[in-house]
Amino acid sequence: MKTKIPLTNITAEIPTKITTSHIRKWVSLSVVVLFISSLLTWFFGQTKMPDVIRIATGEKGGLYQKLGEYIQIPLERRLDIPVQLVSTDGSLDNYHKIRDGEVTFGIVQGGAVAIEELSVVTPLFPDFVFVIVRSDGKINELSDLAGTDIALGHMGSGSRISALQVLDHFDIDEDDLGDNERYFMELLDDPSLEGAIMTTGIENPDLHKVLSDDRFKLLPILNAEAIELAHPFFRMTHIPRGYFGDKVPIPSESTPTIATNAFLVTKSDTPREIVQHVLSVIYEENLRQQVPTLIPREEATAWISTKLHPASYEYFNPINQLGWMQDVLEFVKTMKELLVAMGTGIYLLWRRWKRLKEEEREEVRRKQRDRLDWFLSQTLLVEQAQMNASDVDELQEYLDKVTTIKLDALQELTEAEMRSDQAFSIFLDQCASLINKIQLKILDYHAN
Repeated sequence: MKTKIPLTNITAEIPTKITTSHIRKWVSLSVVVLFISSLLTWFFGQTKMPDVIRIATGEKGGLYQKLGEYIQIPLERRLDIPVQLVSTDGSLDNYHKIRDGEVTFGIVQGGAVAIEELSVVTPLFPDFVFVIVRSDGKINELSDLAGTDIALGHMGSGSRISALQVLDHFDIDEDDLGDNERYFMELLDDPSLEGAIMTTGIENPDLHKVLSDDRFKLLPILNAEAIELAHPFFRMTHIPRGYFGDKVPIPSESTPTIATNAFLVTKSDTPREIVQHVLSVIYEENLRQQVPTLIPREEATAWISTKLHPASYEYFNPINQLGWMQDVLEFVKTMKELLVAMGTGIYLLWRRWKRLKEEEREEVRRKQRDRLDWFLSQTLLVEQAQMNASDVDELQEYLDKVTTIKLDALQELTEAEMRSDQAFSIFLDQCASLINKIQLKILDYHAN
């Protein structure tokens, strides 16, 4: 009975040696992770553009509405997004619509609402306070307004709020002005309406319709300087003589009044790209040709006392955009220890990789030298065997064998330093000599 030889239990050795292949895989994996992270950051960090942009303006026919129309088409062209205009009762209504997310932008009158809760995109133009009365009426100064029917504007409009502030200075209560929650354009159709107080831009088309003939006149606000001191949003100014009216100059002389500014406002989180395009439309699309009193870009920040939207700050202060370089330098300064550690780590990793690469190359050369020794030993065996060969077939077999050994060696021993090694040259010379020797023997056999 044969004795069964037990098989040796061979446990696979888990390689623990770090090689350049490992380092290459780690680096490749790090690059892939960095690329994917950057791609995800870019994808999720893109500006999420709305499906439609809505701008809250004001009364139809008013300057706020007209300004929205001037902006609408150029903004649609730039953003490739529909832009809708929303007619409203005025500044307070616009403020609530922006705050509640019903619209993206709104035009508000300075001093009418607390725009500190929003971000200013830009000041637009001055809003003048116009006190309009009938030329044939008995109202000749502001104190005569008490007890008359005067339109102050719709509830919540900036025009009404500024009118009440002016009336308060003259101790006139809104309840003494009849049915006053009306739009000033009703002056044209309702003879019982004796006047109106309207705050608007001087280019307002509706205002020009009312003051286009001699049925109405403008009253001066003689206490404009005192009102300016009491209300920081107001400033004293004048309405030029003859700005309105073709036949009769209206006003008949330069008329003192007060003015504030209209502002375009939005939420602070409105995407920068949208705000930048709005500003480009306002200041780079010749909007001033339609609105001559539009505040120039270089003067815009002088009229703002509340916070600007970040995109507006960059637009009006392009030189300050270099501040990001200072931020980067500060960041580098505070992170210098980390950067030095990272640089040192990269250098050590490179040194380690270089050393491992040399060790691996040396290992390859060692294995190829061992393999060359084996090929040399095979040629020696053939050398010894062919000496006792007695026929041509046997010699041919040895010739084929030594030729195969030579070809295998040339295919396997590819290391450049191995090819230049003296042992490799000796091997080739030995193969050539042995092949030549066997071939001569074969020729001798054939000759005999």
